[in-house]
Amino acid sequence: MELRGDGKIPAISISAENLAEAAYKSIIACYDLGARVETPKHQRGMTLGCDADITVRVENPDSEPKILIPAVYDDGRGLMQYILEVTHGIHNHWKKDEQHPDRWGYTYNERIVDQLPFIFQRIKADWDKKRKITGRDYQFTTWRAGEDIVLEQEDPPCWQRGQLRFLENSNGELVINYQTDWRSRDLAKAWNENNLAQIELMKLLRNKISAMISRPIKLGAYIDHSSSLHLYGLYFEKDHLAEQIESIRGKDYKDISWGLENALAPGAKKLKKLISAQSDAERKGEGFNLSETGLRELGYDTDNFPYPSEWDSWPKSWDAEPDVTKLARVFV
Repeated sequence: MELRGDGKIPAISISAENLAEAAYKSIIACYDLGARVETPKHQRGMTLGCDADITVRVENPDSEPKILIPAVYDDGRGLMQYILEVTHGIHNHWKKDEQHPDRWGYTYNERIVDQLPFIFQRIKADWDKKRKITGRDYQFTTWRAGEDIVLEQEDPPCWQRGQLRFLENSNGELVINYQTDWRSRDLAKAWNENNLAQIELMKLLRNKISAMISRPIKLGAYIDHSSSLHLYGLYFEKDHLAEQIESIRGKDYKDISWGLENALAPGAKKLKKLISAQSDAERKGEGFNLSETGLRELGYDTDNFPYPSEWDSWPKSWDAEPDVTKLARVFV
């Protein structure tokens, strides 16, 4: 019983230069300082998990390395798919409906895509009127009470909110800072990948807004807050997580990290071509999320299959006029 402490959730603050260092420090801090708790997947007699409220500030989010190897479980294709899911909504159609009750309960992109044109409109109006974008209301949310508070939604969104803040530095340069709030995160197997996509989203938002106001914008800090950042007790049982953590504790995080380019081998453009071929095969009824081998057997040239040009930029939907009728879904 002494493992349980006082029953209060610890609040931890972490600062790191890059995403890999942030993942490294967060795992060790949660293990050392987190409350010992049952998590939703806990079974009687299992090892207790670790849980804490953790805020992580990444000083230079686009600097390398971005991946702590023990904390990312997808291969390059999986990482690129996830990035494109968040930034471009490539799998928004995988959300469950009456015909497909076993699909996802939500996608992050479909929750934010209709809000973003309103954010851009507000930023542009502030710039045109004041020649500054110092607003504290450039935010978007994913929570939909009508969908997420009901019992039928067994796994509501972990990511809750994104907020953009623009400051000028001492050189008079405009800097974008991006803050995200999460209700719950799997630190060992999801946090690093989640934030790879968030940083790519941050860069695209910077590019869109910079083009919109015709002024260069530098990348600032990425600040990630999780009300529950946790290490599942199940991982201690099945994956010998305690031993893994003790092993990495004695190492320089750089020795167990990758740059994003290494993780996306054989390369971002090659993976986008492969994912585009997958999507084409799915539309034609050939199969769901086919492997490269399966695609080649169907006659796809996965080395040269074209992919949408917007995958190299921000989505075309961001250029749309704000549509109030679509916002009704936010409040359903």
